Amino acid sequence: MFLSRFFKKRPEVPLDPPEQLSILAVCLSLEDRFLLERLADRHGWNIHFVESPGGGFTLASKYLFDVILCDRNQPGYPWREVLDHLSERSPRSCLLLVSPLHDDYLWGEVVQHGGHDIVVRPLRESETVMAIETARLRQWFDAPCGAAARK
Repeated sequence: MFLSRFFKKRPEVPLDPPEQLSILAVCLSLEDRFLLERLADRHGWNIHFVESPGGGFTLASKYLFDVILCDRNQPGYPWREVLDHLSERSPRSCLLLVSPLHDDYLWGEVVQHGGHDIVVRPLRESETVMAIETARLRQWFDAPCGAAARK
């Protein structure tokens, strides 16, 4: 009798749905956009695309984004300055640099300028999801990213 009550199925408690991840993508190529849109549909992310770093600065100042993806090869803007401005305007966001190359020196520079990690181009689904979900985990554990991590 005691064991039957102990192993009795407990009523299921409805869980709150997780917050939708909000992503800002600055100056990404058309191929990268297509992949990110597909991933956003599949994983339930809310993603915004902007064509210029200036548009990214404006949106990052007005709205809170969990993750900001920024292209390394932007005409007219050095990527270091773009990362500096984005991390100042959105200090709680995790900045990911999209680059055709990845090495320890570049990663060190990205972190020094307020970034979190590098996503290698051409974007692959598994690596992109892993980088974005890692950034989401930092948000959940309230670990600072970007400019907040440097202070």
